[in-house]
Amino acid sequence: MTKKESNILLLSITLCWAASYLFIKNLPDDFSSYAYLTLTCGIAAALMAAIFWRQLKKLKKSVWIKGFLLSLILTMNLLTEKAGISRLAPANASFLAALTIILVPVLLLFLHQKPTRNNVLGAFIIGAGLCVSTGFTVSGFYNTGSLYMLAGCFFSAVYTIAVDRYAKQEEPVLICIVQMFFTALIGFILWYIEDASTFWGITYTRELLSNIIILAFFAKAYAYIVLMFSQKYSDAISVTVIASTEPIVTLGLSVLLPAAYGGGENVTASSIAGALIIAVGAIVAGLTFLERKKQEGERREKQNAS
Repeated sequence: MTKKESNILLLSITLCWAASYLFIKNLPDDFSSYAYLTLTCGIAAALMAAIFWRQLKKLKKSVWIKGFLLSLILTMNLLTEKAGISRLAPANASFLAALTIILVPVLLLFLHQKPTRNNVLGAFIIGAGLCVSTGFTVSGFYNTGSLYMLAGCFFSAVYTIAVDRYAKQEEPVLICIVQMFFTALIGFILWYIEDASTFWGITYTRELLSNIIILAFFAKAYAYIVLMFSQKYSDAISVTVIASTEPIVTLGLSVLLPAAYGGGENVTASSIAGALIIAVGAIVAGLTFLERKKQEGERREKQNAS
Protein backbone atom coordinates (compact mmCIF):
# COMPACT_ATOMS: atom_id res chain seq x y z
CA MET A 1 0.00 0.00 0.00
CA THR A 2 1.35 3.45 -0.93
CA LYS A 3 1.16 6.48 1.36
CA LYS A 4 -1.36 8.08 -1.02
CA GLU A 5 -3.65 5.05 -0.79
CA SER A 6 -3.21 5.07 2.99
CA ASN A 7 -4.29 8.73 3.16
CA ILE A 8 -7.43 8.00 1.11
CA LEU A 9 -8.40 5.27 3.57
CA LEU A 10 -7.74 7.64 6.47
CA LEU A 11 -10.13 10.16 4.92
CA SER A 12 -12.85 7.50 4.89
CA ILE A 13 -12.24 6.94 8.62
CA THR A 14 -12.63 10.67 9.22
CA LEU A 15 -16.06 10.53 7.58
CA CYS A 16 -17.08 7.59 9.80
CA TRP A 17 -15.94 9.27 13.00
CA ALA A 18 -17.47 12.62 12.06
CA ALA A 19 -20.82 10.92 11.45
CA SER A 20 -20.53 8.99 14.72
CA TYR A 21 -20.97 12.22 16.72
CA LEU A 22 -24.46 12.55 15.29
CA PHE A 23 -25.44 8.95 16.05
CA ILE A 24 -24.01 9.03 19.58
CA LYS A 25 -26.06 12.17 20.16
CA ASN A 26 -29.17 10.12 19.31
CA LEU A 27 -28.59 7.57 22.08
CA PRO A 28 -30.94 7.89 25.09
CA ASP A 29 -29.73 10.25 27.82
CA ASP A 30 -29.88 7.48 30.40
CA PHE A 31 -28.03 4.98 28.22
CA SER A 32 -24.95 3.81 30.15
CA SER A 33 -21.54 4.71 28.73
CA TYR A 34 -20.40 1.23 29.72
CA ALA A 35 -23.31 -0.33 27.82
CA TYR A 36 -22.31 1.75 24.80
CA LEU A 37 -18.73 0.51 25.08
CA THR A 38 -19.74 -3.14 25.55
CA LEU A 39 -22.26 -3.29 22.73
CA THR A 40 -20.42 -1.33 20.04
CA CYS A 41 -16.99 -2.88 20.65
CA GLY A 42 -18.46 -6.34 21.28
CA ILE A 43 -20.37 -6.32 18.01
CA ALA A 44 -17.31 -4.94 16.20
CA ALA A 45 -15.06 -7.69 17.64
CA ALA A 46 -17.56 -10.38 16.63
CA LEU A 47 -17.83 -9.00 13.10
CA MET A 48 -14.08 -8.84 12.60
CA ALA A 49 -13.54 -12.31 14.09
CA ALA A 50 -16.18 -13.75 11.75
CA ILE A 51 -14.65 -12.10 8.68
CA PHE A 52 -10.99 -12.81 9.51
CA TRP A 53 -11.42 -16.09 11.39
CA ARG A 54 -8.66 -17.81 9.43
CA GLN A 55 -6.08 -15.35 10.78
CA LEU A 56 -7.03 -16.01 14.41
CA LYS A 57 -4.72 -19.05 14.29
CA LYS A 58 -1.77 -16.63 14.11
CA LEU A 59 -2.53 -15.03 17.49
CA LYS A 60 0.50 -14.94 19.77
CA LYS A 61 1.40 -13.57 23.19
CA SER A 62 2.83 -10.26 21.95
CA VAL A 63 -0.40 -9.50 20.05
CA TRP A 64 -2.51 -10.20 23.16
CA ILE A 65 -0.32 -7.91 25.29
CA LYS A 66 -0.26 -5.03 22.80
CA GLY A 67 -3.96 -5.40 22.06
CA PHE A 68 -4.74 -5.28 25.78
CA LEU A 69 -2.64 -2.13 26.30
CA LEU A 70 -4.37 -0.45 23.37
CA SER A 71 -7.76 -1.45 24.79
CA LEU A 72 -7.00 0.33 28.08
CA ILE A 73 -6.16 3.57 26.24
CA LEU A 74 -9.09 3.16 23.86
CA THR A 75 -11.50 2.55 26.76
CA MET A 76 -10.52 5.83 28.42
CA ASN A 77 -10.73 7.63 25.08
CA LEU A 78 -14.19 6.30 24.18
CA LEU A 79 -15.70 6.81 27.66
CA THR A 80 -14.49 10.40 28.02
CA GLU A 81 -15.41 11.17 24.41
CA LYS A 82 -18.91 9.74 24.79
CA ALA A 83 -19.43 11.76 28.00
CA GLY A 84 -18.28 14.92 26.22
CA ILE A 85 -20.38 14.38 23.10
CA SER A 86 -23.54 13.87 25.16
CA ARG A 87 -23.02 17.31 26.73
CA LEU A 88 -22.02 19.30 23.63
CA ALA A 89 -23.34 20.08 20.17
CA PRO A 90 -21.85 17.71 17.55
CA ALA A 91 -19.84 20.46 15.83
CA ASN A 92 -18.41 21.73 19.15
CA ALA A 93 -17.41 18.21 20.21
CA SER A 94 -15.72 17.60 16.88
CA PHE A 95 -13.80 20.88 17.03
CA LEU A 96 -12.44 19.99 20.47
CA ALA A 97 -11.50 16.49 19.32
CA ALA A 98 -9.41 18.07 16.56
CA LEU A 99 -7.04 19.47 19.21
CA THR A 100 -5.28 16.11 18.93
CA ILE A 101 -3.32 17.73 16.08
CA ILE A 102 -1.57 19.87 18.70
CA LEU A 103 -1.13 17.19 21.35
CA VAL A 104 0.45 14.52 19.12
CA PRO A 105 3.51 16.63 18.12
CA VAL A 106 3.95 17.71 21.76
CA LEU A 107 3.89 14.11 23.01
CA LEU A 108 6.24 13.02 20.22
CA LEU A 109 8.79 15.57 21.48
CA PHE A 110 8.92 13.69 24.78
CA LEU A 111 9.70 10.56 22.75
CA HIS A 112 12.52 12.43 20.98
CA GLN A 113 10.64 12.50 17.67
CA LYS A 114 10.79 16.06 16.40
CA PRO A 115 7.88 17.17 14.16
CA THR A 116 8.67 19.07 10.97
CA ARG A 117 8.27 22.84 10.65
CA ASN A 118 5.23 22.29 8.45
CA ASN A 119 3.68 20.07 11.14
CA VAL A 120 4.14 22.78 13.76
CA LEU A 121 2.86 25.62 11.55
CA GLY A 122 -0.10 23.54 10.41
CA ALA A 123 -0.99 22.68 14.02
CA PHE A 124 -1.06 26.37 14.99
CA ILE A 125 -3.19 27.26 11.96
CA ILE A 126 -5.65 24.49 12.86
CA GLY A 127 -5.70 25.77 16.44
CA ALA A 128 -6.54 29.25 15.12
CA GLY A 129 -9.33 27.71 13.04
CA LEU A 130 -10.77 26.11 16.16
CA CYS A 131 -10.82 29.51 17.88
CA VAL A 132 -12.43 31.26 14.92
CA SER A 133 -15.11 28.59 14.66
CA THR A 134 -16.39 29.57 18.11
CA GLY A 135 -16.41 33.30 17.33
CA PHE A 136 -13.51 33.83 19.75
CA THR A 137 -15.70 32.97 22.73
CA VAL A 138 -15.65 30.02 25.09
CA SER A 139 -19.29 30.36 26.15
CA GLY A 140 -20.38 27.41 24.02
CA PHE A 141 -17.70 25.21 25.54
CA TYR A 142 -17.85 26.36 29.15
CA ASN A 143 -19.16 23.14 30.70
CA THR A 144 -18.02 19.71 31.85
CA GLY A 145 -18.51 18.35 28.33
CA SER A 146 -15.48 20.31 27.17
CA LEU A 147 -13.33 18.85 29.96
CA TYR A 148 -14.38 15.34 28.98
CA MET A 149 -13.58 16.04 25.32
CA LEU A 150 -10.15 17.42 26.21
CA ALA A 151 -9.42 14.29 28.25
CA GLY A 152 -10.59 12.19 25.31
CA CYS A 153 -8.33 14.24 23.06
CA PHE A 154 -5.32 13.39 25.24
CA PHE A 155 -6.07 9.67 25.23
CA SER A 156 -6.66 9.84 21.47
CA ALA A 157 -3.18 11.33 21.00
CA VAL A 158 -1.59 8.62 23.15
CA TYR A 159 -3.56 5.96 21.26
CA THR A 160 -2.44 7.31 17.86
CA ILE A 161 1.22 7.18 18.86
CA ALA A 162 0.89 3.68 20.36
CA VAL A 163 -0.89 2.32 17.26
CA ASP A 164 1.77 3.90 15.05
CA ARG A 165 4.35 1.74 16.81
CA TYR A 166 2.39 -1.48 17.30
CA ALA A 167 0.85 -1.62 13.79
CA LYS A 168 4.33 -1.80 12.33
CA GLN A 169 5.33 -4.62 14.68
CA GLU A 170 2.31 -6.93 14.51
CA GLU A 171 -0.48 -8.03 12.16
CA PRO A 172 -2.95 -5.07 12.10
CA VAL A 173 -6.08 -7.24 11.86
CA LEU A 174 -5.17 -9.34 14.88
CA ILE A 175 -4.27 -6.35 17.06
CA CYS A 176 -7.58 -4.70 16.13
CA ILE A 177 -9.65 -7.78 17.01
CA VAL A 178 -7.85 -8.27 20.33
CA GLN A 179 -8.18 -4.61 21.34
CA MET A 180 -11.90 -4.60 20.53
CA PHE A 181 -12.41 -7.83 22.50
CA PHE A 182 -10.68 -6.46 25.61
CA THR A 183 -12.39 -3.07 25.28
CA ALA A 184 -15.79 -4.80 25.22
CA LEU A 185 -14.77 -6.98 28.18
CA ILE A 186 -13.62 -4.00 30.24
CA GLY A 187 -16.82 -2.17 29.35
CA PHE A 188 -18.93 -5.16 30.43
CA ILE A 189 -17.15 -5.46 33.80
CA LEU A 190 -17.73 -1.76 34.50
CA TRP A 191 -21.32 -2.09 33.28
CA TYR A 192 -21.96 -5.07 35.59
CA ILE A 193 -20.60 -3.11 38.56
CA GLU A 194 -22.89 -0.21 37.67
CA ASP A 195 -25.97 -2.33 36.91
CA ALA A 196 -26.00 -6.12 37.43
CA SER A 197 -28.94 -6.52 35.03
CA THR A 198 -26.69 -5.37 32.13
CA PHE A 199 -28.26 -6.57 28.84
CA TRP A 200 -31.62 -7.29 30.45
CA GLY A 201 -31.92 -3.77 31.85
CA ILE A 202 -32.09 -2.07 28.43
CA THR A 203 -35.20 -1.16 26.49
CA TYR A 204 -34.27 -2.20 22.96
CA THR A 205 -36.03 0.23 20.64
CA ARG A 206 -35.56 0.23 16.87
CA GLU A 207 -33.80 3.60 17.07
CA LEU A 208 -31.38 2.38 19.76
CA LEU A 209 -30.51 -0.81 17.89
CA SER A 210 -30.00 0.99 14.57
CA ASN A 211 -27.67 3.56 16.16
CA ILE A 212 -25.67 0.89 18.00
CA ILE A 213 -25.27 -1.30 14.91
CA ILE A 214 -24.23 1.65 12.72
CA LEU A 215 -21.69 2.81 15.32
CA ALA A 216 -20.35 -0.73 15.80
CA PHE A 217 -19.91 -1.39 12.09
CA PHE A 218 -18.64 1.95 10.77
CA ALA A 219 -17.14 3.83 13.76
CA LYS A 220 -15.58 0.73 15.36
CA ALA A 221 -15.08 -2.33 13.10
CA TYR A 222 -14.38 -0.56 9.79
CA ALA A 223 -12.71 2.57 11.16
CA TYR A 224 -10.27 0.88 13.52
CA ILE A 225 -9.21 -1.93 11.24
CA VAL A 226 -8.54 0.56 8.43
CA LEU A 227 -6.69 2.78 10.92
CA MET A 228 -4.42 -0.14 11.84
CA PHE A 229 -3.65 -0.91 8.20
CA SER A 230 -3.10 2.77 7.32
CA GLN A 231 -0.71 3.41 10.21
CA LYS A 232 1.38 0.44 9.12
CA TYR A 233 2.30 2.52 6.06
CA SER A 234 1.96 6.02 7.48
CA ASP A 235 3.01 7.93 10.61
CA ALA A 236 1.31 9.45 13.65
CA ILE A 237 1.55 13.05 12.42
CA SER A 238 0.02 12.27 9.00
CA VAL A 239 -2.83 10.37 10.63
CA THR A 240 -3.54 13.26 12.99
CA VAL A 241 -3.41 15.85 10.22
CA ILE A 242 -6.04 14.00 8.20
CA ALA A 243 -8.15 13.39 11.30
CA SER A 244 -8.07 17.13 12.04
CA THR A 245 -10.38 17.72 9.06
CA GLU A 246 -13.11 15.92 11.01
CA PRO A 247 -14.79 19.19 12.16
CA ILE A 248 -15.32 20.18 8.52
CA VAL A 249 -17.10 16.91 7.79
CA THR A 250 -19.12 17.10 11.01
CA LEU A 251 -20.22 20.64 10.19
CA GLY A 252 -21.47 19.55 6.79
CA LEU A 253 -23.25 16.48 8.15
CA SER A 254 -24.94 18.39 10.96
CA VAL A 255 -26.45 20.72 8.35
CA LEU A 256 -27.35 18.14 5.71
CA LEU A 257 -28.83 15.47 7.95
CA PRO A 258 -32.37 15.95 9.27
CA ALA A 259 -32.75 17.17 12.86
CA ALA A 260 -34.25 13.79 13.76
CA TYR A 261 -30.85 12.23 13.08
CA GLY A 262 -28.87 14.67 15.19
CA GLY A 263 -28.30 17.28 12.50
CA GLY A 264 -30.19 20.36 11.44
CA GLU A 265 -27.76 22.89 12.93
CA ASN A 266 -27.44 26.39 11.52
CA VAL A 267 -24.18 27.35 9.83
CA THR A 268 -22.60 30.60 11.00
CA ALA A 269 -19.97 32.73 9.30
CA SER A 270 -17.48 31.95 12.06
CA SER A 271 -17.99 28.18 11.76
CA ILE A 272 -17.43 28.35 7.98
CA ALA A 273 -14.34 30.55 8.39
CA GLY A 274 -13.00 28.23 11.09
CA ALA A 275 -13.54 25.17 8.90
CA LEU A 276 -11.68 26.83 6.01
CA ILE A 277 -8.75 27.77 8.25
CA ILE A 278 -8.59 24.20 9.58
CA ALA A 279 -8.49 22.94 5.98
CA VAL A 280 -5.60 25.31 5.19
CA GLY A 281 -3.77 24.18 8.34
CA ALA A 282 -4.21 20.52 7.40
CA ILE A 283 -2.79 21.20 3.92
CA VAL A 284 0.18 23.15 5.30
CA ALA A 285 0.95 20.39 7.84
CA GLY A 286 0.92 17.79 5.08
CA LEU A 287 3.35 19.66 2.81
CA THR A 288 7.14 20.00 3.09
CA PHE A 289 7.91 23.48 1.69
CA LEU A 290 9.37 24.77 4.99
CA GLU A 291 11.63 21.74 5.28
CA ARG A 292 12.84 22.19 1.69
CA LYS A 293 13.51 25.86 2.41
CA LYS A 294 15.47 24.88 5.51
CA GLN A 295 17.53 22.32 3.57
CA GLU A 296 18.26 24.83 0.80
CA GLY A 297 19.42 27.36 3.41
CA GLU A 298 21.73 24.79 5.02
CA ARG A 299 23.08 23.86 1.58
CA ARG A 300 23.88 27.49 0.76
CA GLU A 301 25.60 27.94 4.12
CA LYS A 302 27.81 24.92 3.44
CA GLN A 303 28.67 26.24 -0.02
CA ASN A 304 29.54 29.69 1.35
CA ALA A 305 31.64 28.10 4.11
CA SER A 306 33.59 26.05 1.59
